[in-house]
Amino acid sequence: MIILRIEAERLHRYRVLRLADLPERGIIGLSGDNESGKSAIGEIICFALFGRTFALAGERIGKLVHWGAGEGAVTLRFRVKGKGYEVSRHLTRDGTQSARLIALETPNEPLARADAVTPALTRLVGFGFDDYVETCYLAQREIASPHPHSPAVRAMVGAAPLQACAAALDTELATAEAAQAARRERRLALTEEQAQLAPEAGRAQVLERQLAEIGEREAQRAERMQALQGASDDYSTAYRRHGSHGARRALAGLFANIALLAVLALGALWAMVHFQPATWPMPVIIAWLEGLIAETGLTAHAVVTAVVVIFGGFLLLTWLWLAVLALGLRRRRARARRLARELDRLDSLEPLPARLRETPGAGGLAGGGEPGEAGPGAGPDEGPHLLIDRPDVERRARLRQRILFLEAAVAEVCSALEHEAVWLKRDLERLHAWQAATRNGLARLRSDGQRHQELTQELASLDQEIAAAEDWMATRRLARDLLAGAAREMSRRFSAGLRDMVSRALPRFTEGHYEFLEVDEDLQVRVYSSDKRNLLDLDEISSGTQRQIMLALRLGLSQELVARRVRDDQFVFLDEPFAFFDSRRLRGALKNLSELGGDLTQYWVVAQRFPQDAPIGLEIACGQHPDTLTLGFPEVA
Repeated sequence: MIILRIEAERLHRYRVLRLADLPERGIIGLSGDNESGKSAIGEIICFALFGRTFALAGERIGKLVHWGAGEGAVTLRFRVKGKGYEVSRHLTRDGTQSARLIALETPNEPLARADAVTPALTRLVGFGFDDYVETCYLAQREIASPHPHSPAVRAMVGAAPLQACAAALDTELATAEAAQAARRERRLALTEEQAQLAPEAGRAQVLERQLAEIGEREAQRAERMQALQGASDDYSTAYRRHGSHGARRALAGLFANIALLAVLALGALWAMVHFQPATWPMPVIIAWLEGLIAETGLTAHAVVTAVVVIFGGFLLLTWLWLAVLALGLRRRRARARRLARELDRLDSLEPLPARLRETPGAGGLAGGGEPGEAGPGAGPDEGPHLLIDRPDVERRARLRQRILFLEAAVAEVCSALEHEAVWLKRDLERLHAWQAATRNGLARLRSDGQRHQELTQELASLDQEIAAAEDWMATRRLARDLLAGAAREMSRRFSAGLRDMVSRALPRFTEGHYEFLEVDEDLQVRVYSSDKRNLLDLDEISSGTQRQIMLALRLGLSQELVARRVRDDQFVFLDEPFAFFDSRRLRGALKNLSELGGDLTQYWVVAQRFPQDAPIGLEIACGQHPDTLTLGFPEVA
């Protein structure tokens, strides 16, 4: 980019600034006393290009307007790669701007307007404001070593995209590491929970067997309870009926005996009447009978036969009655035997072991307690010493014999069975409590087992996530390290190229006292002294020489920017780079500057005075008029 023309109105100290016919090669010198407007030209150029200056940016840019004026404008014509362009900006005191960028070939077709001008011009010339002030524009300030991490230097090195990518990787890694730490904390919490839920080996099988045992015992006692109640009811009924059995059997026996005697006597009478009617006393008896039945028309033989049949039937009825009584007795005794058998079965029941005689703990068996370990739910009256004892074996044997013979009264049997029922109910209550506790414990154990399995699966999944995250982070750390290595290599190559470039200019600016530079990856500079034959740090040499060295480094940096980004002729604006040089050294520096060659072809150099024979292509004297500077245009009154 080469400046061809500058036209400005009411900007900085100039009411009118017009510079034309500017040489495209060589040195353009801006000379004049202090406050003559030399540096103002550099700030106007910077404003024309980027809408800001080194000293004024943002809301303060309105101060660039000439004092006493409300607005200002500038038009800068320049050449890029053989084509002419023109950028125009308008600025008000309150900082409002308008801008336009055109190609001189098509002036009626603007390339950009307003806020789009600066980005468009940056793309056109190959650098932005930061690159410009770091390389091609040396403001009136101390010349310092370029910062290796400045945007301009990073852009020239080519490491900016790599470093941006590395920064993005650092952000991703920070987020991933925080997520990984959360996963590890989650895994620790799950591991602790899993350790608390670790199931005891075979505990579930023990509880299941215990539950089956309790169920079997409960079923046995419930069955015995029901059977005993039924047998007791049957015995009560049988006993009540058995109370009148003796009288009825005696009465039936009496009637049977009477009937039998009557049948036998009447049978004999019938045989005598039928076979020996003439034998004494048969005639008398027959006459008596005939007298009794004279009016009936019946014969004595028929009457005797009828009486025999009647008494025979009565005899049969009494025998039937006796048979029925015997059958009833047999049934009652069967019921008595049933009750006796139930009592025998009670004796065959295995007593509850001591571990089932106590009340289970309130927490059930989930915690792994064994039956018989009374928990906090067991009261002081729940011990086995308060169980109601059963009658002893001898008393139960005597009662059994009395029951078999239906001699035990209902009240006696009920009293004895009540003790048996209380014993069975107490066992059932114990078994029921243990059954409920065992079921709760088994359910709790299964729930814990299910949770343990879920935790195992979750931990396995979490371990996979942690491993995958570690692989992911390792890959990105490797990528970050590779990017950092690539950036360092690019910086090294850039430093080497910059060193070679600066080493060509350094002997010219230092009159051969310093021959070459050493520039490391961080752009730290050491210079080789031919007099001392050693590399020296900058603080070991004079300030004037330091400025010469830094100027050479700045020009080398500018050349690197042009070679990498612009690839065209480029202007450089140097604001009093030789402020402390004497006439001889200034003349030599200007001569060396004009002979550097390369892509830097147009040098704008600010100084108060230039030697008479200095190799300057065009000298512009500032300050001859208070607020007007015109060159190449007709004079403005």
